[in-house]
Amino acid sequence: MAYIPVQVRAPRVSRRATAIFVAIVLAFLIAAVVAALSVFSLPAGIVAVVVDPVSGTISKPVVGPAVGFKAPWAYLIEDTYAIEVIEFVQRERASGRWTFSAPEVLTKDGVIVTVEMVVRYRIVPEKFDELVRKFPQVDYDDKVLVPKARQLIRDIISKVTLDYLIANRDLIARQIEEQYRSSIENDPTLSGLVVVLDVNVLNFILPQQVTDAINRKVAAQQDAIRAQFERQRVEELARANYTRIVLAAMAEANATVTRAMAQARQIALLANATKTAIEMIIKAAGANATEAARLAELYIYLSGLRDVAQSGNVQIVALTGGGGQIVPVIPLAAR
Repeated sequence: MAYIPVQVRAPRVSRRATAIFVAIVLAFLIAAVVAALSVFSLPAGIVAVVVDPVSGTISKPVVGPAVGFKAPWAYLIEDTYAIEVIEFVQRERASGRWTFSAPEVLTKDGVIVTVEMVVRYRIVPEKFDELVRKFPQVDYDDKVLVPKARQLIRDIISKVTLDYLIANRDLIARQIEEQYRSSIENDPTLSGLVVVLDVNVLNFILPQQVTDAINRKVAAQQDAIRAQFERQRVEELARANYTRIVLAAMAEANATVTRAMAQARQIALLANATKTAIEMIIKAAGANATEAARLAELYIYLSGLRDVAQSGNVQIVALTGGGGQIVPVIPLAAR
């Protein structure tokens, strides 16, 4: 079998075609890079301006969500227009961009007080370009919001004593809140660009030794109040007992008087009845003065004898004889 040599030749591409292909690829890559550098998108809650360093211009704010175009050499400055929070807390808890250590300030009488506070604010997105012109690094919080809060707290607390601060915590807190909001609204760099929504003073933290002294003072005051209450209770109880005894004595006195008056009326009635009875007997008997006296004695004697007999502890023995009659009364021994 004969060997037949075969030769394969690659197709020849002209240099011009190669150059055109390379140019197309480069153009595509450049277009992709330019598109990547020119197109931007913003999520919700973000506002941005386009800064052109060549022309030295800043565009109007673009509020997200949005898609926009810019020159490839231009860049964006962004910020959030949602509500932001600045917290001033104790030093050991202060971390992160929006959490700062709470100001430690001196009262008028030289006591260190730590003030914890929270500030809620938001920027005005329609005026973000003005804010960028004043704060290109968008650091208005570090340069204005935080320093003003520290300075305002220091100015207010330094004018009051510790006792006044403790007695008027709510008043001083409202004073800090109102003056801080007013200072931001009237600040020439932030007026109309940043809106302070609310300011809340959370706590005035005193040194531990001062807190212990206050607690001891409060405990002593509470003990004094309890002692005063107990003394008042004892005094009220004593007054109540005295009143009860006096009322009981008055009631007993009234009862005694009433009984005495009743007995007096009874005796008077009995005397009148006896007198009337004797007068009727004398009149009926037609007795003279001597006989009337004798009849009166006899009536009284018999009435007394009747009363004694009604007690049931006597025995009456009637003796008859010459002259007069004698009726002895013999007491019986108690059974």
